[in-house]
Amino acid sequence: MGVGVKELRDGDADATFKDDNIRVTPVHIYPEGYTPAAAELGPDSSEDARVRREMLAQALGIRSESAGSGEGRRAGAQQMQRKKGYYAGQCQEAAIEEHLQRIEQRHEQQPRPRQRPQQTEAGAMPAPAAAPSHDARQSGNSAQHLPPTRPTPAALCYIVEGPEVPGKFDPKAALALGLKPGPNYRRLVAGECVTAPDGTVIRPDQCVGPARASGIFILVDCPSVAYIPSVVGSARFAPFLDEPQASDMQSRLLVVVHSLGAGVAGDARYRAWAARFPAHVRHMVSAPEHVADNNPFQRHLRIQASMAAVNPRVFVLPQAATKPDIPAEEFLPGRSVVVPHSLTMFDVEPAPKLDDSLVRRLLSPEEMLAQQAPDAAGPPAASPDPAAAEPGLVVCPIGTGSSVPSLYRNVSANIVSVSDYGGMVLDCGESTVSLLKRFLGFPQRNALNTRVRQSYVEFVASLKLLYISHMHADHHLGAVLLLREWARLTRPLEPRPRLTIVGPARFWVWLEDYAGVEDLELDRVDFVSCRDIQISDPAAAGRALPAGRLEQTRDRVAKLKADLGLVDVATCSVIHCPWAYGVSFTHSSGWKLVYSGDTRPCANLITLGRAGDTRPTILLHEATLPDEFLQDAIAKRHTTGSEAVAMAVGMGAENLLMTHFSQRCLTLPRWKPSAVRAVKVNRYG
Repeated sequence: MGVGVKELRDGDADATFKDDNIRVTPVHIYPEGYTPAAAELGPDSSEDARVRREMLAQALGIRSESAGSGEGRRAGAQQMQRKKGYYAGQCQEAAIEEHLQRIEQRHEQQPRPRQRPQQTEAGAMPAPAAAPSHDARQSGNSAQHLPPTRPTPAALCYIVEGPEVPGKFDPKAALALGLKPGPNYRRLVAGECVTAPDGTVIRPDQCVGPARASGIFILVDCPSVAYIPSVVGSARFAPFLDEPQASDMQSRLLVVVHSLGAGVAGDARYRAWAARFPAHVRHMVSAPEHVADNNPFQRHLRIQASMAAVNPRVFVLPQAATKPDIPAEEFLPGRSVVVPHSLTMFDVEPAPKLDDSLVRRLLSPEEMLAQQAPDAAGPPAASPDPAAAEPGLVVCPIGTGSSVPSLYRNVSANIVSVSDYGGMVLDCGESTVSLLKRFLGFPQRNALNTRVRQSYVEFVASLKLLYISHMHADHHLGAVLLLREWARLTRPLEPRPRLTIVGPARFWVWLEDYAGVEDLELDRVDFVSCRDIQISDPAAAGRALPAGRLEQTRDRVAKLKADLGLVDVATCSVIHCPWAYGVSFTHSSGWKLVYSGDTRPCANLITLGRAGDTRPTILLHEATLPDEFLQDAIAKRHTTGSEAVAMAVGMGAENLLMTHFSQRCLTLPRWKPSAVRAVKVNRYG
């Protein structure tokens, strides 16, 4: 399936998507008081836009000349394996570690100036070069950036029209004209004239009814009450509103989907506008006030409930609500109002019909617990004193899967609560914010969580550190939303808090690029590169930090230590991909936490765990694959369960917490003493 990119700009007559099946017309809306700049309106003929289109065309349109040959297919398969993380040959730790260090040393840590592709004399873009190797992609993928974006608060609504519906063929009329069933019937339906056996020319309109226009549905995205004046005043919606003189557009409109931010559904202005659509129109309303906060991930909930029946303090039931704050009927009394659920469908053709046959009833956490543990007396007792926090350190992996989300596990995310200081997030895969809301509670605290006795709002507002171990998407795609939420929740506070981010330097480049689309308030963020706080002297890694940068790093690390009561924080490179790191935190109260990120069994990580006078209280280590998949673990540079145990033994950790399990491994991780003893780590045996 091909991928196309179309920029939908306000005031551009061509900013409409159309193919044989659908026509989509965008409607731009803006917050009250905002006037779009001239650069936002009409077709974008700027140089930046031209370069952006050319670069996207290159990225999406490259085809290999040898793709059709057997040799080309085999080469493509091998390249895809390498792209997915498989590596040929044996995984020799020392050689790989040296290789990864060489890649890192070749590239500066500071963001590079934006570079545009060079043009030929004729003005065309140069032909794409041969596909780079895996290591070349890893070491040079940030050398070229898209042109800078122009942020806009615009929200997009859509008017969606189906295709013209062909007229119905009348076989009786065709027989009456002397035409027998056969290929000629198909030609008439296709709009062609045919000749009957007696020589009479039969036109399509003699046997086929008139075509008719298809139905229309509208998607309204109104993020907040500030956008209501723009929505209700938009001329694009005017033809669909109920007027004394009915129009064809009004009769074709079947459904309006309202995606509304908090407070919009209850605003009298918006309700009055929605009531002006014709009476036959159905309204699907998705608004916080009208939609129950059910948990759609029922398989995950079932497992969590089963474990909560064994130990409710360790396996916390996620928060959910089965009833909305306000019934959907109150949105537009007397009208057809539907609350959309997962798998709700509306058939536009051949006849308008709401289909909820695939919608399943979602069980609440309490119902699921009763189903999984029928002998249980009920849900675990809530904490009698929400202010009494768990003393010391609480580590909670809320995303324990690898690579991609599954029905049972989300991707990597770990929250750390440090009593009397604040919180940390170690890696932040997609949907981390949603899981935080479920397990901590939003807007009220989840009373069943007796370990981290903070609501989602309280935890995020008190967040002190976001740590990203490496640049694979399953470890950082949720960071943008978390940063946006942190900025929103801490903006009213005085003095305004600052947040420390520790991660690969490439992560900061990525955040700065994204900040051109959305303000993440990075001016309140202190970034520390993992490479600048490695346990070894930076000079020993092949480079010395400039004096100004060294002082800045020291100041930011000192602030981080003060924020969380730490006496030491350090990183080390690990064996996974370039710019992959493990980290350790040592607290003034005596505990030490080591987090591996993704890695093979690694001498650097053992050195990190053994550093200083304190052995790890907790080692949070990946255990992607079971022992029987050792060769896969070697190829993908991951760790098996027994290897994770060996790492804990090697650094003398008091507790081992495994995470990052392969989505194809649904059972509890197993390990064998013989397999643990067989693990060999460079420099440690």
